[in-house]
Amino acid sequence: MKSATRKQIKGTPMNHPLESLEDLILKSLNPRAITGLPHPLSKFAANGAVKDGPYVDAIMEFIKDWTWEAPESVRQRAAVWFLFDSERAFFVACFEAGIDAEKLRSHLKSRRT
Repeated sequence: MKSATRKQIKGTPMNHPLESLEDLILKSLNPRAITGLPHPLSKFAANGAVKDGPYVDAIMEFIKDWTWEAPESVRQRAAVWFLFDSERAFFVACFEAGIDAEKLRSHLKSRRT
């Protein structure tokens, strides 16, 4: 019985240094860090990774509004303008989020009915 207990103790996390509280808090605020899932827009990343923040959040919200809001609703029309018609806002948001705007817009247009 003592040898089983001893083996259990050797493998416990207590033998490893603890992460700082700040690191744990930052990880908990990023759901992808916890789940290990890639960002939904990662295949459109310009330099390998999407930058989490307000720009990518806004892009995701507009995509959601375009697909889920009632046709011709204010939110759906705003999303259509942003995603398909804006000449600057979409490109600035994509640049700040680390997304290839042309690639994303082309993909979205191919899904447009």
